Amino acid sequence: MKVLLVEPLGHMGGHCSSHTKYLSQALADAGVDVTLLTFDGLLGEPAAWSAEVRHISFISTSGAFAPAWRFLCSHLPPSLSPIPATVCGFRLAVRWARREKNAVIHILDAYPHDFAPVCFASIVNRRRLISTLHLVSREAEFKNWQARFREVLRKREIRRSFGLCLSGLLGTRPAAALKRLLYRRAARTNHLAFICYTKAVHDSYSNSPFYGKIVPMLYGVAMPEQAALTPLEARQRLGLPQDEPVFLHFGLNHLSKNLEVIFQAAKDLPPPYKLLFAGQVYSSSAANNPLSLVRKYGLGQTAIIVDRYILEQELPDYFYSADAVILSYRTDFQGASGVLSAAAQFNVPVIASDVGEIGEAVKNSKLGLTFEAENPESLRDTISAFLGLREEEKREMKENLSRFAQDRSYQELARRHIELYQSLSSDNAA
Repeated sequence: MKVLLVEPLGHMGGHCSSHTKYLSQALADAGVDVTLLTFDGLLGEPAAWSAEVRHISFISTSGAFAPAWRFLCSHLPPSLSPIPATVCGFRLAVRWARREKNAVIHILDAYPHDFAPVCFASIVNRRRLISTLHLVSREAEFKNWQARFREVLRKREIRRSFGLCLSGLLGTRPAAALKRLLYRRAARTNHLAFICYTKAVHDSYSNSPFYGKIVPMLYGVAMPEQAALTPLEARQRLGLPQDEPVFLHFGLNHLSKNLEVIFQAAKDLPPPYKLLFAGQVYSSSAANNPLSLVRKYGLGQTAIIVDRYILEQELPDYFYSADAVILSYRTDFQGASGVLSAAAQFNVPVIASDVGEIGEAVKNSKLGLTFEAENPESLRDTISAFLGLREEEKREMKENLSRFAQDRSYQELARRHIELYQSLSSDNAA
């Protein structure tokens, strides 16, 4: 089976580059002929790829124009830069699929997330097309758009306002009607399916013409390496104190997260403890920028901020050094969390916002503790409760995390993907 995985946004922060890498490798290990197509590679990944996965990028095929394309995408506003990357990635995908006769094309990510895949599907013929839907539908977002936009303006979150404007436009009835038209055109000549990772995302498409084509799946968890670091070794590598609790916030400060509530909760916590923020700071919003928040709340002696992209080989240092990982999301977040998967990978308990399936997973699988989203008092009480846990209780959480990781391994995810690919016959129209 020849499968073309299309990920035009993998070079950008917050677009699941590690998920793409692990899934493509797991599919190749299972015997699938995999080609990974990107715009400009995957964030933080070395140039060398596994021999089992063929990798091509739009930039690598652009010759002398490659610097111009890179310049364009890096200098557009954050709300617009994914658009040319998606268009160029799709253009290359159409050419490559025709040349290599890839019967299966899987769009792992695109922008706009629920509009671009049906646009792509409407211009190809006789293919098995699968699209992953990471976020809720634009129509569902539009229902409370006005209230959210007023809140963004009140907080002066300019960057977030651009994204909301686009969501508002794509959530209107004319846009939804156009999406239905494109889908019906695509369904006449292709077999289509969609993947989502949370129930909230699945339910948000209940009025969509392709609702019956959505297949729920679990977000993958990579298996940790056998030679694990001890917390002592990990902290020595990072220069962290050995005798203080360390709480890790990992990843980009994208606008679905709420970092300020962590600082609000921490300012009233009795020392000693350390807050470790690891990940490149992208947001222009001071309310979600740890570099600004550490000054605002006077936590310069407590908070440690590593403002850069953390390479995959560095993950053990950060996760094994932490007593717990804090997952602080906004109340309206309904997606999956790659950081939760990383916490399971390294058996680190989590302190998570009780939102969507993140909160449900933590509570139902007993992976840590939850707190009320955007409530600093609730987070402070939860951190205090975690610090008061017995070692036996923490050990039980780690055992639960290990089982959670085994159940959601990329080997299992690859098996389910292959079943879906095979179930879509390419001989007849959908």
